[in-house]
Amino acid sequence: MSSHIPFDIITRILSNLDIKTLLCFRSVSKGWRSLIDSSGFINTHMSLSIKTNTNNTLLILGEGGLNPINFDDLSPGDLLNLQDQPFISIGWQDVRLMGSCNGLVCLSNDDGDVVILNQSTREHKRILSLVRHGFELSVSSAPDEHWVWGSGYGFGYDAVSNDYKVVSIAKFLGIGFTSFKESEMKIYSAKKDLCGVIKIPNDMLFTNDKMGVYVHGSLHWIAKGFGIWRDIIVGFDLGLDEFREVPQPDYGGNIVIDIDLGVLGSYLCVFAKFRDRSADVWIMKEYGVEESWSKVFSISRNVLFYDSVRALSYSRRGTEVLLELDEKRLVWYGMETRRVVDVVIQGRKKERLEAILCLNSLVPPDGNDRVVNSQQPTKEQKKNEEEEVLLDLVFLEVLGLMIELLNVCIFQLSFST
Repeated sequence: MSSHIPFDIITRILSNLDIKTLLCFRSVSKGWRSLIDSSGFINTHMSLSIKTNTNNTLLILGEGGLNPINFDDLSPGDLLNLQDQPFISIGWQDVRLMGSCNGLVCLSNDDGDVVILNQSTREHKRILSLVRHGFELSVSSAPDEHWVWGSGYGFGYDAVSNDYKVVSIAKFLGIGFTSFKESEMKIYSAKKDLCGVIKIPNDMLFTNDKMGVYVHGSLHWIAKGFGIWRDIIVGFDLGLDEFREVPQPDYGGNIVIDIDLGVLGSYLCVFAKFRDRSADVWIMKEYGVEESWSKVFSISRNVLFYDSVRALSYSRRGTEVLLELDEKRLVWYGMETRRVVDVVIQGRKKERLEAILCLNSLVPPDGNDRVVNSQQPTKEQKKNEEEEVLLDLVFLEVLGLMIELLNVCIFQLSFST
């Protein structure tokens, strides 16, 4: 019987269940809710999903909301259907994705309003008019003597303080773009509900208003090395609040005309486009180590046309990669066959398209634990909670046996009549 099953074994069993089932189990009792809501269980469940590459959802930004697609069952050639009413309604116009991390997805609108959302539990946290306003120019200048342009944004996890952060970058240019003054980054902490501003080194000029790529606790963008005017990869460590230049692959002397960043597996990924429109795709197997760059595949010229590309994920069988092109198309690219298969999306109403891969998790959007307790539970309290969970499991087993017996009786009665 279940009363003889060790508690840690029960925890492991529950860790293998999907989010929908776990949300139902929260209603069984206080003990089950306390277990499932605990940060330890949430992290265990999330780590197992990452390790097994399961519980993933492809989120497609539609008309004012998000449409989820079960990525675990998605294969190249499958037809995607968007719902007439989005599964998760945002209620904003001109929404865009800011990033996804550990089951949380971050979105914003043109007014700078931001929402951090757990698409599995539908819990959310709104941050109104915070990220894109309130930048301060430290150099001496009148208010009408500079322009502010968006130069990047992102969302990720700070493991040092166990916090989720939203960032937005602005650069300050003189009127008529005649001079560059400085760049700043605004950082919002979901856990503290506070916002701060830090200066960006002047030798890093952010030129594209793109989503930062979150890998290894850092957000990454392509910037210009000020004075040398070449593309560099800039990483911002969310735990240390530090900028660093990330080394690039050895392109073998080929002239790179454009670089795009993405994530493949858990690795930072680089798309390097050459003059003949061909491209090489690299992953950094050991973060920060230049020699660890490995070329995973190439894209022949005249096979795939794009201005910007973002890698979303490998296919389940690992022979294709899902790409978002120019915020308009989703395609599967066969790394061995070098064939391109467009993802057909029914119900699509506008040309612009954004997609992101999101883990299904129980992580709360405010970054705080659901179980609020100022004191650590005593051994006796912990033992009582474990016994309560065990008793509930016994009850569920008995209930299951009763349901099976009832089904047998119904079958026999229907057969006899």
